[in-house]
Formats: sequence, structure tokens, C-alpha cells
Amino acid sequence: MNQLRPHIEEILSEFFSGQLEGKTGLRRKRIESAYARLRECLEAEGPRVLVTNDLVLLAAEREFHPDDAFIRTMHADDLIYTLGIYVRDPWLSENATDRRVQLRLADTLAGAVLGKRLINRGDMMCVLLDLRAGIDDAYRELKSARSDVTMKAEKTRSGR
Repeated sequence: MNQLRPHIEEILSEFFSGQLEGKTGLRRKRIESAYARLRECLEAEGPRVLVTNDLVLLAAEREFHPDDAFIRTMHADDLIYTLGIYVRDPWLSENATDRRVQLRLADTLAGAVLGKRLINRGDMMCVLLDLRAGIDDAYRELKSARSDVTMKAEKTRSGR
């Protein structure tokens, strides 16, 4: 890995290798699905967070090698910006369990990026707070939906 400023591809490869290690069956499939959705989100939404010079670089890369150009050319700060989009609809899975996996992985990935000092926490504080708010909001929505289902089930059992 380029220690100075690794590309998103390097960051994701290392992170998800660790997440997938020893996982089998449905747990592995859920992580792989979240990884695929994240990569799709990064390619589709990533350009929204770029400055002009990076947009020019991305356009040039896409001209020659369009597949996965964003994750091959951009860096940790761009990943953190785009994670804020990934933890919100329409990128969250409809399935509640898959959604929880996505949120956990996004939170853990952001923590790993911070832990490896791939971004400057002070410079990125607003983005990190926005990401945290997105994760917390999504978890709250999951909890609220679960409460609604529980209340409906209790009403059905009690005959109301």
C-alpha cells in the first residue's frame, strides 16, 4: 500500500479482506453485498464530492480505463466524503439486517481510516460528524421500524 496517500482501492482491499476473513455462508454474503454496494456508490456518487482538479483527473482516467476509475484514483478523504452518501437512501439496503451490516461496515471503515491516520481528523471534522449523523439516523430508523412491527404484533395478539 502506498503509505503516503493510498488510493481507495488499496484501502478497501485491505479493509474488506480483514472483514471477510473466516466468514462463511450468509455472513460472508452480506459483507460481500455491502462491499459491492459501496463500490457502486463510490463510482456513481464519488464525483459529486470532488474538486475541479480531481474531476479532470477522474475524467482522464475514465477515458482510458472507465471501470472503477474513482476508487483507483481517489484517496481516503474522498472515501470519507462519499461514505456520508452511502449511509443514506437510496444506497441502504431494503433488508434491515443487510442495512445494519452496511452501517456497521461504514462505521468501522471510517474508524480504520482515522486509526491509520489517512485523513486529518481536524480538517475532516464536519464531514465525520455528518457521516456519524447519517449512521445514527439510519440506526434510529431501523429501531423505529422494529418498534412499529412489535406494536402491530402486540395489537394483533391482544385483538385490538
